[in-house]
Amino acid sequence: MDISPDDVSRVVRLVREVCDRWDDPAAWRRHLLQGACHLLEGKVGLMVADHSPGRETFGRPFVISVVGVPPALLASVAEAVSQFESRGYEDCARDVMPGMAALHRVLNRQGWVTAARDEFTSMKDYYPAQSYMNFRRRLGVDDYVVSLRIVDVPRRPEAITIDRPCGAPAFGQREVELLRLLHDEITPLIGVRLATEEQLCRDGLSKRLNETLTLLLQGRSEKEVASALKLSARTVHDYVTMLYEHFKVSSRAELLAYFIRREPAPRLTVSTCKSTR
Repeated sequence: MDISPDDVSRVVRLVREVCDRWDDPAAWRRHLLQGACHLLEGKVGLMVADHSPGRETFGRPFVISVVGVPPALLASVAEAVSQFESRGYEDCARDVMPGMAALHRVLNRQGWVTAARDEFTSMKDYYPAQSYMNFRRRLGVDDYVVSLRIVDVPRRPEAITIDRPCGAPAFGQREVELLRLLHDEITPLIGVRLATEEQLCRDGLSKRLNETLTLLLQGRSEKEVASALKLSARTVHDYVTMLYEHFKVSSRAELLAYFIRREPAPRLTVSTCKSTR
């Protein structure tokens, strides 16, 4: 089934909403997954990235974002992803995730792949595998659609998976095309218009610093920020100084210009954002 003009409009709206959260990686990724689950009628959404993968092996895959998983089961998500670390794709296809090798052959050949589960593995191979027995079954999900892209900044493979509850209809071609379109639209923006964890962003800011930044971006003065947050003027001034240090600017005008420009700047050190907690 082809996607409709209304489907395309929904994808465009979701991309716009994601871009509105451009400076907060956790927020835009979470909104992307929530929106994808809504579009595809899924229950669980997952984003995974891989540091330093080889041509035929995983590097260090890690979970960037997850939605639809109860807090008590979040640890099982990271545990499931960690099984792939430093293992070959063919090896993982044998006992962890059937079809993995086929997916990565397509990814290596053309730089992208989006497919429903049934397109790259059989039910006979899927249900006895660890990806179902020790992970998806525990989450109460079964069928899924997966999409992989090579992101340029920072360069690495990133995956999105959307899962449906056990007993729900299987994903069809319409859902595959919707996720393909969404991932195609998002991927070129990552690191360019959408900040990542490796860039100067809201990631790592405390709740108070986030609130202070939001009010400053609304045009409030330090005095007005202090009144709104019920804080002393001195405390707000200290917060503003921390924000300047965090975003590597020296004035309010430069801070505002950074957000108007919407071009995420790379971090000089890993500890840049952490220093403002």
